[in-house]
Amino acid sequence: MAFFNGYGVIVSARGPGNLHLVSYASINGLPNVFGSVSAKPNVTGNDDVTRFMISHSYYYTKYAFYWDGPDEAVCGIGLDLIRSPVGTSWQQATMIDWGGANFTSGNVTSFVNDAASVQRDNDITAFVIPDHLL
Repeated sequence: MAFFNGYGVIVSARGPGNLHLVSYASINGLPNVFGSVSAKPNVTGNDDVTRFMISHSYYYTKYAFYWDGPDEAVCGIGLDLIRSPVGTSWQQATMIDWGGANFTSGNVTSFVNDAASVQRDNDITAFVIPDHLL
């Protein structure tokens, strides 16, 4: 299950681009939070693949993300060997619930465009995993 026992969502993305994330469905009425983090080949030491870990916030129960790079990205939960393709826009985002076991796809534009939503580029719960930590 995602976000239990230390299992975050792992995204592996090829090439340049940005991983976009929205955290929504707050348990206490907080605004949705969205933003992006860029691929960092100089941090990972791999010019081709960047790995990200999407963590959770105790305030939100749903997460959606997409990759805007020209190449592919896949995701999985923790050490699970099953990988799923990552969406390419907010209209075709990859979604998972806190404690969820499966990824789904859907349009989350309304959660990003909500008047109260807060944009936080480079300040979201998605982190680049340096290669030496793998």
